[in-house]
Order: sequence, then C-alpha cells, then structure tokens
Amino acid sequence: MSFWLDRWKGDSSFMNSFRSLYNLDRLKNASVAEHVSADGSWRFDFKRCLSHDEANSLAVLLEIIGSNPPALDDLPDTRLWPLTSSGIFSVKSLYAEMIRDSGEDNFPHNFVWIYDIPPKVNFLLWCAVHGKLNSQDMIQIKGIDVYTSCILCGDCTESQDHIFIHCKVAYKIWCSIMPVDGWAWVFPNTMINLARTWSNNFLSANGKIVWVLIPTAVMWVLWREKNCRTFEEKYFYKTDADLCTDVKTLVLTWAAGFGNRVHLNFSHTVSNWSMVFA
Repeated sequence: MSFWLDRWKGDSSFMNSFRSLYNLDRLKNASVAEHVSADGSWRFDFKRCLSHDEANSLAVLLEIIGSNPPALDDLPDTRLWPLTSSGIFSVKSLYAEMIRDSGEDNFPHNFVWIYDIPPKVNFLLWCAVHGKLNSQDMIQIKGIDVYTSCILCGDCTESQDHIFIHCKVAYKIWCSIMPVDGWAWVFPNTMINLARTWSNNFLSANGKIVWVLIPTAVMWVLWREKNCRTFEEKYFYKTDADLCTDVKTLVLTWAAGFGNRVHLNFSHTVSNWSMVFA
C-alpha cells in the first residue's frame, strides 16, 4: 500500500490532499510500512526543513493517520471494511451507510420486491413507487411533445398515479379484485402511499397470499395494456372485464407457481373471486 499514491485513509490519496508535503518527501513511492521507523513512529524524509504552513499541513496529516502507526509484522497487507466490527465487507453495512443520510425511513420494501414473481415485474413496481416510469406527463416534462390524455380512459392527463389508481379502468379492476363482504377502502392518492398502507392481517392464509400479489398484478396488467394500445397499431383493446380477469388469472398463476395453490378449480375461482379470501 503506497503511503502517498493509494487512497488508504480518507476520501482521496495524500498526494492530492497534501501536495506540498508529497513534493518534499524523498520517499514518494514508498509504502506505508516504509514510512514507519524501527521504534514504531512515523518517518518522513523531507528534502529540507518545513515552513510554518508545511508544518501545519503535517500536523493535519498526523491527525488523519493517527500519531501511532500500525504495528509492523510479516503478514501480508489486507483490506478492512470500516463499517463492520469484523472488518469484513457486507452488503447490509453498505446499504445502512447509504441510507443513513439520504435514505427513506420505513421504505415499503416488502411491497416493492416479492421474491417469487418475475424480476421485471418487481422492477416495474419499484419504478412506480419511486415515480420513475415514463408515463405521458413525464415524457412531456422531458421536453417531448406528446398526446397526454390517458389512453385507457381518455378523460385525464396520463400520469402513473392516474394509470394505476385513479383511472376509471383501474378503479373497476381494484373494485373487482377486493373482498366483497365487510370491506371498505379509501383509494390512496399516490403509489408510495398505496405501498405504505397495503397490509391486512385479518385475512385467511390463502387470502394473505393473494393480498400480497394483487397490487403487482393490477399494475402489470394495466401497464401492458397501456403500452399495447400506445405502440401496437393493430391491437384490439381489451374490455374492462377482460382486464379484471387477466389480473385474477395472473394472481392465481403466480401463487401456484411458487407452491401456494389458493384455488380448487381455476376458472371457477376466477368467476367466484371471494373464495380466495375465505
């Protein structure tokens, strides 16, 4: 490990941070170990006596590296990860450091990432919660002049919150897939609020499995239908009833795909949806 050239302490190499001291040191290419004397103190071989400002720079350098250098031994140099007590790198420690200052408290990761469904579907949901999907309003903001009315309902400006929550087509799908008896739900205004409030502990075991998959299935079906209507010239628009059936079918398919059979007869369950919450 080079004392001056490698970034072994702090945010940059000492060559960049203490250029005047680097220019004066005769040991420019020496390692950290070569800057440690036999009696266990730091050793610098400067070409001349330091000026007042240079002496102050050396004091700052010593504050960074510490007055006591590391002990010399015959072991090879190793990298230590400073965010864990063991010195071993972990993704968890890196993630904790990344979100410490700029992260979001209580981010609904269980809503965004479901391990048993296709990753591309999870990624769509992740983008939606972060407001990163290229809906028509976002494309307009980026300077591209496009027709901004919702292609699903034609009534309002297309935004991702409108497509997935407030569009009358989306409203019909959400109503068709929710429990019928003893259930009341106020539609949230944004995707992030939907993610934070999407939980229900009063359902059966099968109902809880279905509940986790509902938002992802609704958004995937709506986004695919929106793209098909936008980009495929000869596409035959699906009816609202067809889209409702597609969502229910997708939920049952995903549930069965990772070993949770929540229905006895596929077509019968789609037609009698309240069975899955019993």
